[in-house]
Amino acid sequence: MPAIDFPYLGFATSEGTILKWLVNVGDSVRKGDDLLEIVAEKAVAVVVAEEEGILQAIYAEPGAIVPEGETVGWIGTVGEPAPAHACRILGWEEEIAPPPPDLARRLAGTPTKMTPLPSDREPSGHEAPPPVRPIGRLGKAARSFLKGQIRKVTGLRMTKAWEAPKVDLFTDVDFSRVVAHRQQMKTRGLQPPSYNVYIAHAASRAFEVFPDLNVNYIDGNLVPVDGIHIGVAVALETSLVTISMKDVGGLSLEELQKRFRALIKKAAAMSLSRDELYGSSLTVTNLGEFEITGFTPILNPPEIFILGIGMLRERVESRDGEFTTVPYSTFCLSFDHRGVDGAPASRLLRQIKHNLERYE
Repeated sequence: MPAIDFPYLGFATSEGTILKWLVNVGDSVRKGDDLLEIVAEKAVAVVVAEEEGILQAIYAEPGAIVPEGETVGWIGTVGEPAPAHACRILGWEEEIAPPPPDLARRLAGTPTKMTPLPSDREPSGHEAPPPVRPIGRLGKAARSFLKGQIRKVTGLRMTKAWEAPKVDLFTDVDFSRVVAHRQQMKTRGLQPPSYNVYIAHAASRAFEVFPDLNVNYIDGNLVPVDGIHIGVAVALETSLVTISMKDVGGLSLEELQKRFRALIKKAAAMSLSRDELYGSSLTVTNLGEFEITGFTPILNPPEIFILGIGMLRERVESRDGEFTTVPYSTFCLSFDHRGVDGAPASRLLRQIKHNLERYE
């Protein structure tokens, strides 16, 4: 169809912002050409053309906040006029561009509407959503706006997460074997994976043991996650994003490390796609580097589990009649009680603990 619709992106948003049009009215476009850059939640993406033709109309200028599915432009053929259309604009991001005077008057007193509700609904009354792809290198203006957007969306998502009946489970994990393995790699002149990679690997193996726990809680329903996907929270200056490593079930530690490093680079460049931000089975969040001994993390909807990691410490224990120093960390598994009960959640945490303590 010739309409250019704002894509249905699912997960935690129902609207987004027009960042920049990449073609002008009157330009010829081919199927697959880049049409416009959009911002939704914590990611910038490019909407591409579904068919060839002439860009005959732009209904939403840069800075406009529009709902998913709204027609923002029109592609037609020579001599075919674009239909008149009043685009539904929910608000305006003046960091990108000031709104036209007539629109500014209409929007006066109307706060920007953001709806961070978990949703994987199908587009109703629409054909397949427009194809999108992650953007490459961000311009200065886009990067600046995205930083502010990340902070705003984080606040909204955390507020939504507060509605969940959250339960916190604590355990101490012996890191002796993990520390020994990392030291062996250093001795061989290799760069060992970070502790987060070991923990993510242990979590992925735990979901292989308990596949029934690999679910999200969406609109009051338990929805199976298609594959084992582990998220890791990453601090970027004043912002927080979670990278989502997809289909990690059965991966070796080395393969997981390569995937982790690649996503960290994309996070630093603020070029993560939405698929690389959302949809995890569990998120790992580690504050050990800040000398935090333990904490209760906030859930990342629609995920049911989040695993908080404290700093690595040492304590003296008696083993086989002898005293020895043991490196350990305090783990807190927080879970949404609407989606899982305490006993199965405890089994999952125990399995993660055993995977690390019995690391081969």
